[in-house]
Amino acid sequence: MIGMYYPNYIFDLYGTLADIRTEENSPVLWRRTALWYREHGAGWEDKALRKRYQELCHEEQKYFADPLGEIELRHVFTALFAEKGVVANRNLVEETARFFRICSVKKLRLYPWVQPTFRRLRAAGSHLYLLSNAQACFTEGELVGLGLTDAFDGIVLSSDAGVKKPSPEIMRILLERFGLRTEECLMIGNDPAADIEMARGFGMDTLYLKTETSPADTDVRALKCLPDEDYSRLEGLLQCGRHV
Repeated sequence: MIGMYYPNYIFDLYGTLADIRTEENSPVLWRRTALWYREHGAGWEDKALRKRYQELCHEEQKYFADPLGEIELRHVFTALFAEKGVVANRNLVEETARFFRICSVKKLRLYPWVQPTFRRLRAAGSHLYLLSNAQACFTEGELVGLGLTDAFDGIVLSSDAGVKKPSPEIMRILLERFGLRTEECLMIGNDPAADIEMARGFGMDTLYLKTETSPADTDVRALKCLPDEDYSRLEGLLQCGRHV
């Protein structure tokens, strides 16, 4: 159906809509985070803090039978306060998560095609959804900074869902929560396994965007592909490849 758009577009975030680079192994990150904790009454030193953070993440992960279960990092930040005798309220935990993320991010930018494309899709009456492997305590603030606060009709993040892509369960949550029909959706992502194959398992049309952070040398079986970052071709690829 040439010139028509899908009723619904489901987007991955990091690597697809936004280019991000983080460095959680940086000694500077852990020095700053330890200083933050000390300033709020929790006497951590940087190396001990890093070690305990990693241990707590591992302990949280053990609660999931599914290896694709997703932990909630707010629990980890809260526990790090508690182990030093500090009862952290919700605001302090949120501020700690934001501080940690700001210190770990080396690069974060929205790809230039995103906003004009979203405007065209909106003007055509399409609905936009976000399905991302992400921690809500990080992503909520980053959506504001990226100018995407009101961009989506619905959002499902892995930390809220308790499971991450490519588990089909996270897609099932999105479809059921917002009453979406797979034949009316196009899934757009930069990861062949986590985005494309997962959506194909539902019989959903897919669009693969190869970006700087896409896995290398991977066979992609998407209905549509943009392998060369030539976004002048994106308009046609976003249009329906079949009747919906």
